[in-house]
Amino acid sequence: MQINFNKISNDEKDYLKNRIHLGLIELEQKESRRRKKKRLLAYSAAASIVLLVSLSVFINYTATESSKSQTALEQFAASTSIESNVDLENISLVLQNQQTIAVQDSSVISYGKNGEKITVGKQAINTNSNNASAFNTVRVPYGKRTQIVLIDGTTVWLNSGSSLIYPTQFDGSIREVYLTGEAAFDVAHDKTKPFFVKTKECNVRVLGTVFNVSSYPEDATVQTALLQGKVRITYSKKGLLSSQEIQEDLTPGMIATINKDKKQIKVERKDVASILSWREGYFTFRSQSLNDILSKLSKYYKIEFIKGSNLNLDANYSGSFALNENLNSLANTLSSITNNTCTVNANQRTITIK
Repeated sequence: MQINFNKISNDEKDYLKNRIHLGLIELEQKESRRRKKKRLLAYSAAASIVLLVSLSVFINYTATESSKSQTALEQFAASTSIESNVDLENISLVLQNQQTIAVQDSSVISYGKNGEKITVGKQAINTNSNNASAFNTVRVPYGKRTQIVLIDGTTVWLNSGSSLIYPTQFDGSIREVYLTGEAAFDVAHDKTKPFFVKTKECNVRVLGTVFNVSSYPEDATVQTALLQGKVRITYSKKGLLSSQEIQEDLTPGMIATINKDKKQIKVERKDVASILSWREGYFTFRSQSLNDILSKLSKYYKIEFIKGSNLNLDANYSGSFALNENLNSLANTLSSITNNTCTVNANQRTITIK
């Protein structure tokens, strides 16, 4: 169909001109918006690339700086895959040359003053090493404990399912060890050379004292209990682009608990002596909930408690267990303390309590 412009009035011509003009304006506006959107997308993509590159540089820088700030012990612990002790049968001493020595239960591992001789029970071992950067590792299976006397005279009691990395020499300005699991320390006093217990979550600094640190990977918390002396706990509360170092000083009778997820610390006064009773071969508890008692026994013996539906897990009890008991003796002691019925399945390593 064709339009005969000769038959169109002037008003109609003006109307058509305005419609065409407005259409052209609208078309231009759409094209302008399309160009702006395209530029915006290009700018956004460029900004995203810059942000990703910046974050990558920041993360690499942070990792590099963190690596630089680590001590030789921490670098060794980070580079060494600390194996799980779940399937470990014997206490093991791993020397710097990767030689592994089986340690009998209740034997004491003791170092001579120069670090070249180690006594394991009645067995003397010559390491022929005075390398300050060499590290030894003691691994303890579940259900067993061991005692270590370090080169400076510090005594360490290493609990069930735990590992300790330590240097063969305490050269330099500090003494430090790396703990996974639980250990009690009686640190030899040396005001010129502070002692550090390092874990994945925090550092504990001491001069000479008796204290307990529990830092099992599967636990939601890290706990430090002080019996004598003074310790300082340091941990990092990390944000996206920064980290805040938090410190807390403990005096005797204090227990500090760090929540791993929330990075929060709680300090309170409790019976610290009972917490360290395991180093003497007893698990002693005073007014602790049944749930906490079963949790600690489960961890030490690597057993599972099957709990009855009517069991009151919040009920508090006081008592003591000998840590060398077999499962039947353990069940009998638990029954006498709680007045609950306990049934042992030795093959499946379970105790049903109800």
